[in-house]
Amino acid sequence: MNKMKRVALAVGVALLLVGGVFGMLWLSRTDEIATMSGHAGPVRAVAYSPDGAVIASGGDDATVRLWDAKTYQSTGTLEGHTGKVRALAFAETGNLLATAGEDRIVRLWDWTTGRSTGMWDASGSGIECLAFSPDGATLAVGGVDKQIHLWNVPDKKPIRRLSGHTKHVHALAFSRDGQRLASGGEDGSILLWSKSGSKPIQTLNAGKHHVHGLVFAPDGAALFACTGGPGVQSWDLPSGTPRTVKYDGAGLSRALALNSDGAKLATVQEDKSLRLWNTASGAPIKQYDGLRTIGLAVAFAPDGATMVSASSDGLLKIWKVGR
Repeated sequence: MNKMKRVALAVGVALLLVGGVFGMLWLSRTDEIATMSGHAGPVRAVAYSPDGAVIASGGDDATVRLWDAKTYQSTGTLEGHTGKVRALAFAETGNLLATAGEDRIVRLWDWTTGRSTGMWDASGSGIECLAFSPDGATLAVGGVDKQIHLWNVPDKKPIRRLSGHTKHVHALAFSRDGQRLASGGEDGSILLWSKSGSKPIQTLNAGKHHVHGLVFAPDGAALFACTGGPGVQSWDLPSGTPRTVKYDGAGLSRALALNSDGAKLATVQEDKSLRLWNTASGAPIKQYDGLRTIGLAVAFAPDGATMVSASSDGLLKIWKVGR
């Protein structure tokens, strides 16, 4: 595709459209900083690298794309999956990116070079979620087979399986200290596991709703869950007492993220909005209305200045984070 540039003026807004070999990029002077296009179908997973330099996205087109987080240009496509990519995760240390999806295969990449560093059949069935332990030594894998598979990352060998869910596992999250793993799924339960245990140490009830996303507060004193029900549910830990802050009034939530200090919570909603909340009070900070279709994933940059959303129309959008 030949490179092209076009400038269109709207009322009070200058819009720059840039096309190139990696897709299309829209830049604006609103809270929506940029829109990146390249995936041929819905994008279900998105994340920033630990240093904030790269954004990775995975979609139904069986590809993973890497984007420069400053220029918002695509820097490459990671190919090898043969089914929809439903999950990806950066290790917090080193240069490792894990990706997985419907083809059952976990693939490992050096995200600084785009080079494949390994692959293995991690669960024997479709994979829907991934999470690295904070030290990067363990990868948790969950999906269709209802189990959580723990793998040793350096030697790519299984550690053990965790059984407890009765339906698909949709969400995984490690606490920042690496001592607990939370899992949630289609059965509406959230299970907490110890670092070395094989049985749940705690069960939290999300009702009859699917659990789409989980995240621990940075200090580990709370857990937040995005469910098929209204708003976001949260619990105090270790007591497991439901918190009264609900972050509701936004309809069904599809994905969530906390910024690095835990002060801001982002959610994407089925009303095609992206919302930013004060985590402590539940008060809304900002509503972003630039999504054309339902959002499927959201992530904060490590510095908290921006966040990225991904949606069912295949677009990624970069947003300024309000105060």
